[in-house]
Amino acid sequence: MTDERRSPEATDSRELGLDRLKLERVRAVLNVLTESTFFYREDNPDLFFFLRKNRAAFEELIERYFGWRIYVDRHCARLLKERQYNEALRPTQRALFDLRRRDACLLFALLLEFYEEEGQRQGLTPDDDRNLRFLLADFMTVAMRRFREELGDATPPEGKIFEAARPLFEQLERHRFVRLVDRKQAEAGDELPAGMEEHLLYEFLPGIRCYDPSQAARSVVIRAYRGTLEEAEGTLPAREAGEEGNEP
Repeated sequence: MTDERRSPEATDSRELGLDRLKLERVRAVLNVLTESTFFYREDNPDLFFFLRKNRAAFEELIERYFGWRIYVDRHCARLLKERQYNEALRPTQRALFDLRRRDACLLFALLLEFYEEEGQRQGLTPDDDRNLRFLLADFMTVAMRRFREELGDATPPEGKIFEAARPLFEQLERHRFVRLVDRKQAEAGDELPAGMEEHLLYEFLPGIRCYDPSQAARSVVIRAYRGTLEEAEGTLPAREAGEEGNEP
């Protein structure tokens, strides 16, 4: 007598169009998507191709059981969660890319601008498989100039800007927006921004392309930054000062 009982996994995957796929490969895709912010093609080309080929089935599975969405392009994939369910967690306890300091927010906006401009200068196209490389010193020089252009006399000291860059780049590395390629101790006579003692060579990873580098997006961050400075100096009307937060 044939046992016609089927496991819930087999039934669910068949309903979602995954019945002909190997369960182990489906599990592998779901796991790599949850193990870091981005799943890059270079991480596992075969598994990435499997995901792209069966994208519709994975979209349905992830939407039905988790309420998430999935973003996939030629270079990377990521899960998009529209809400957090564990309300007992504070923002700092969540494993998210979440910038809460105003200096870090403005630096990240300027990094997106830097990426766009460097990409144009180096002839990088949207379909290019190259990862754009840059020296941290070059970015910091540009960032400090842009701080002065946007904030004028309210620009923080260079040392403070670099202090904000350290934890920002730690987050960017942890969430795989950038990767450190090489580091070399600075020599006597080398001109580096305040606070820097090494030449650090980074490369942008494809996830950086998921963020908006437009002037409109930067303007939002800059307005928020200026607003917090005005609030701190007591130049905002009382009603507005009560409504503005300390971080963008």
